[in-house]
Amino acid sequence: MIDNCNQVEEKFSVFFLENYSKIRKYAYGLLKSECDAEDVAQEVFIKLWEQQEVWVNNERKLDAYLLVMTRNIALNILKHQRIKQEYRDRFVQEFTSSERTDNENFWADICRREILQNIRIMLETVPKRRRIIFKLSRFKGKSHKEIASRMNISIHTVERQIYLTQIKLREVLLLV
Repeated sequence: MIDNCNQVEEKFSVFFLENYSKIRKYAYGLLKSECDAEDVAQEVFIKLWEQQEVWVNNERKLDAYLLVMTRNIALNILKHQRIKQEYRDRFVQEFTSSERTDNENFWADICRREILQNIRIMLETVPKRRRIIFKLSRFKGKSHKEIASRMNISIHTVERQIYLTQIKLREVLLLV
């Protein structure tokens, strides 16, 4: 039975030297990371130091115990890494999805502005009365009858003027 603190430290030091490289190699085999393997080995021995009753007065081989302890700590690290990776993947997916949506909205807005600008330019090229009739119909939502009454022209004239403007508009929009 070990009673002296110096004896405990000495026994732990021997135990550490006998087992550290074996634990680190096993952890490396599980994690494929030298840095993580070092962390696991250190954590195993910290836990052993904190649980001296497991090894101080124990004459049995602790190889299986050490390997299980190492495996459990390594698996916890792998689980934590997987959770972090899932979080990163989800963040990237959400970010790129919102970025793509923002980007699509941005380009759609630019296209819409460009089309409206081309419509305005085209409307400036048509005769004034035709332009007024088209704007009243398409932008103000007036019926053909209301436009005809307001401008003191026939409904047929309103329809014809809108039709001619639409032809011109199609020509412009085909170029966009």
